[in-house]
Parts: sequence; C-alpha cells; structure tokens
Amino acid sequence: MAATDDQHEDLRWRIPCRDAAGEDREVSVLVMGDRIAVVLPPGDTLIFDADEADELSGLLARISERTEPA
Repeated sequence: MAATDDQHEDLRWRIPCRDAAGEDREVSVLVMGDRIAVVLPPGDTLIFDADEADELSGLLARISERTEPA
C-alpha cells in the first residue's frame, strides 16, 4: 500500500490488486472528514462511516489470517 504524492498523502492510499480476469488494478482509499471512501476499479465508490470502516478492517484482518501470501 502506498500513499499518493499529493499534499494530502496521509489521507489517501492506492493499493495494488488484480481483478477477476487477473489484470493489474488499483483500489484507492480516501479519508473524507468523518467518512472513508473506497474506490474500486473501474471507479465504483463505497462510502463507510467510522464504525463501518472499523468493521470492514476487522473482517479483512480475519480473512488475511486465513489466507496464504501468493
């Protein structure tokens, strides 16, 4: 996960990933005040409040513990 090169780099991250077809893509995570936006390829955006983002974070942490690195 890498922060962007803009002045708000601590509020925006780009995470490399692959789509279902195996193509290289990027997911962007942005902090927008009291909400968190996750921008998925090809541009769909999910908006979470702090509690929802915390729940998603916990879920992803639990899932990552059950998977093996590629």
